[in-house]
Amino acid sequence: MVSRWRSTPRKTRAVDEWIRREFAVRGLTPPHCTPEVLARALERERQITIVFRSHVSDDLGVYGLLYHPEDYAHIYIILLRPTHNIALQRLIMFHEVAHILFDHTLTEVAAVGGLRGYMVSDADDAVAEAFAVGAMQYSFWDAEASTAPADAEDDSSTSAFGQLLKRTQYRP
Repeated sequence: MVSRWRSTPRKTRAVDEWIRREFAVRGLTPPHCTPEVLARALERERQITIVFRSHVSDDLGVYGLLYHPEDYAHIYIILLRPTHNIALQRLIMFHEVAHILFDHTLTEVAAVGGLRGYMVSDADDAVAEAFAVGAMQYSFWDAEASTAPADAEDDSSTSAFGQLLKRTQYRP
């Protein structure tokens, strides 16, 4: 018995309205929907400061950490473990910014000098993860590619992942 695997083209799933709305109310449209631009919009809107910093550590994996300086409630510091994959770094940045965007309740879990590290509930973390994934898809959204015919030869360019691969940059 011989079986063959056939690749079937899949349509890109639409970005949920709640994700598009978070960008639209701040006047942001693709391709200008980056975590940095969203952070700057939140700073203007809420009179806060959001700083992204590299965090070198011996821990395995890539992650982001949300910190507040002890005496400055209006400052958020997002520490990011460095990675060569810009798309992964961007996803982590969106995830951490989402906690600020949705005013998630922060529970203090660690202190490093004058910084306080926080965690959120599993439900809030799931919302941040959903936003991060949707925001990534939306930030790479291309109106021309999404209107391409379904039987186009290069079906990977119409998918969100195909667009991501074409636009992802790697640092040496």
